[in-house]
Amino acid sequence: MRFAGLCGVALAAVAPWLGWVLVVRGHVVPGWGLGVVLAAVALVLLWYPRSARVPAVDEAQEARRAVLRRIRAASTVLAVVSIGLAATGDMFYEAQYRVLPHEASDGCRVVTRETSDLLSGGGDVYVVRGLGVGQRTGTWTADDGARPIRDGRYDLDLGQEGGSLTVIGTSYDPVWPADHTIDCR
Repeated sequence: MRFAGLCGVALAAVAPWLGWVLVVRGHVVPGWGLGVVLAAVALVLLWYPRSARVPAVDEAQEARRAVLRRIRAASTVLAVVSIGLAATGDMFYEAQYRVLPHEASDGCRVVTRETSDLLSGGGDVYVVRGLGVGQRTGTWTADDGARPIRDGRYDLDLGQEGGSLTVIGTSYDPVWPADHTIDCR
């Protein structure tokens, strides 16, 4: 149980940075949200006391237990900091996640994440397959904090095998790269 908990906390610490999203009933759960769920389960496995705690036999065994407690504490802090940084980034840059309304016949969908600040904007493209898990497949940059997806300036051509997403900028707020391949296989 403790090993599973440590593995879960490690996965929770990296989940915000793996470029994953989850789509549940049309709502997007960002990578840091997945990290929160993983961390909660892992922390229960790590910190829930065992019912039959065996007392330490010698000093060496007690020293090993102390090291394991420090490892559990350090991994917990690392996961919380990692998830917190990712969530703070989404809040600071006012990230907006959108499931685009087009869907392939096999259920393949496209999710975008747009961020902006005063002078620049950007976005990520995720391809969501089967169980609703999506992987980041591309990124773009937009000038002057433009949000072309929010403004409806995109063209999505999606079929059985995939297609393309073109994010359309303007002459004064260009987007680069504008073209993104969508692979639904």
